[in-house]
Amino acid sequence: MASLSAEAVQAFHRDGFLSPIPVFSPDEARALRAALEQAENEAGPRADALRIDLHLLTRWAWDAVCDPRIVGPVTAVLGPDVLLWSLQWFIKEPGDGKIVSFHQDATYWGLEPHDVVTAWVALSDSGPETGPMRFVPGSHRGPLFDHRETYAADNLLSRGQTIDAGFDEGRAVLAPLRAGEMSLHHVRLIHGSQPNTTADRRIGMVIRYAATRVRQTRVEDTAVLVAGQDGYGHFELLPPPAVDMGDAERERHGYAVAQLYKALMPEGRVPPPAR
Repeated sequence: MASLSAEAVQAFHRDGFLSPIPVFSPDEARALRAALEQAENEAGPRADALRIDLHLLTRWAWDAVCDPRIVGPVTAVLGPDVLLWSLQWFIKEPGDGKIVSFHQDATYWGLEPHDVVTAWVALSDSGPETGPMRFVPGSHRGPLFDHRETYAADNLLSRGQTIDAGFDEGRAVLAPLRAGEMSLHHVRLIHGSQPNTTADRRIGMVIRYAATRVRQTRVEDTAVLVAGQDGYGHFELLPPPAVDMGDAERERHGYAVAQLYKALMPEGRVPPPAR
């Protein structure tokens, strides 16, 4: 299984992120993008429902999130026993003006302790003009800040949550990626991104991994064991899809996404069905 050097692991723990990390070849990244866009086209107006936990519906997405070239680096920073908590696609269409405001994921996910890492895998080139990730180095070692919830239409976050004050935005660094590369960042790290001003989609496969000792403090939750063993039982472990978009797969997906929404949006918002 692919892993990281001792120096890279040290840099991650110091800075709270690591980028870029090669994962997929250009041809593999193009194939994954094609599979996603085919799924979007087939879903039509319900394509948004596929942007969460698609690995529970299709085997190609399951294989991607379990790929040792991703999971290996994750285990290098989290330890040998790792769960996949959720998969989400963050897509900025050309000129759509969408942003991700500066925020910390730990404030909203209900996962404790904070042994949680996000793998941000680029399926299209994510250069400076596409609105790549911006990270504030070392901010994961500081406090959790208060967030203001804007629900702004141009914000890709569930609540439009943003940190208004208390940190130096000028310290943020860009983390551009080529298609097939990924970054890793800690759940407490301050991060965000600007609009995509190019003529192509900016497609990020955003995978959240947690050490098996992590628990969900808000709801009964689901996960997938991707490395090692789960000796804790904090999550209901889900199997891979046997049939792409099958009835049983849709049922499991619907339940998993509903529980995720309850954790992220406790005021009762419900997800759209993947049908």
